[in-house]
Amino acid sequence: MRHTKKLVLLLTACLALPSCLWIEGDARVFVTSDPAGADILLDGHDTGLTTPAKLDLDGLFGDDHTIQVQKIGFEPEERIVTHYRAWNTSKWNDGAADWSTFAFPLFWTFGDLVFPFEVKYAYVPHQLHVKLFEQGTFRRSDATDSIR
Repeated sequence: MRHTKKLVLLLTACLALPSCLWIEGDARVFVTSDPAGADILLDGHDTGLTTPAKLDLDGLFGDDHTIQVQKIGFEPEERIVTHYRAWNTSKWNDGAADWSTFAFPLFWTFGDLVFPFEVKYAYVPHQLHVKLFEQGTFRRSDATDSIR
C-alpha cells in the first residue's frame, strides 16, 4: 500500500510539472542570398526552397544544422546555424533584501508563481545572408603554390 501511494504521488508530480513550464523560442531561420533564387540544402538534403525563404527547424529539441546555398554558375557556400537552449527557474530568495530576511517570493509576478520554470531556445544566426561568387572568381590555391 505504501508503494502505491508513492507511485501515485510520483505520477501526479510528473503530470503537474509540465504545467509549470514556460517554453519560448523561435525555430525559424531566414535565409537570403545575393543573387536571389539560390537552392537551399539543409544538412546535405534539398529543401525544395530557394532564397529568400524561411526554414522551420527542429524547435526546442533541435540540434546544430549546416545550411548550404547553391546556384548554377556560382560557387556553393555553406554556413552552420547553432541551436542554443537555456533553462531558467525563479529563485525563492529573489524577494529577500539580504541573507537575514526570510526568503519569500515577495516580488514575484503572477507568471512567476504559475510558471516557475522556463525554457528558451533559438537558432543563431536567426537571419542568414550569403553572398555567392561566380565560379572561377576565386582560385583555390594548392599547398605547393604557397611554398613558391
